[in-house]
Amino acid sequence: MSDRGMKKWAPYKTLKEQWSSLNEIEDKTQVSSKPELSEDKMEEINEILVNYYGQTVEVSYFKRGYVYKEKSAIKKIDAYKRKLYLSNGKIISLLDLVDLRNSD
Repeated sequence: MSDRGMKKWAPYKTLKEQWSSLNEIEDKTQVSSKPELSEDKMEEINEILVNYYGQTVEVSYFKRGYVYKEKSAIKKIDAYKRKLYLSNGKIISLLDLVDLRNSD
């Protein structure tokens, strides 16, 4: 009787494996390419960076096929390395910026 119980549930073991494979395929199809920035958007981002005085900003950046958003203050702007250091510990490349807005 115990053998039948094991055989009865055996087909469901493959469903779990299929489910993880289907999730991986779905994740890969949601990956996108980096959005192109217009001249106006680049000027807007530059204006915020030049006139930044410690307020909280909302940063949107592109990384590995996805656009992420962070709300934080900017700790440091390194123009030489083209990096943006946020007070929450994130380091974002200026080349990966998609949007930057004042949040206050």
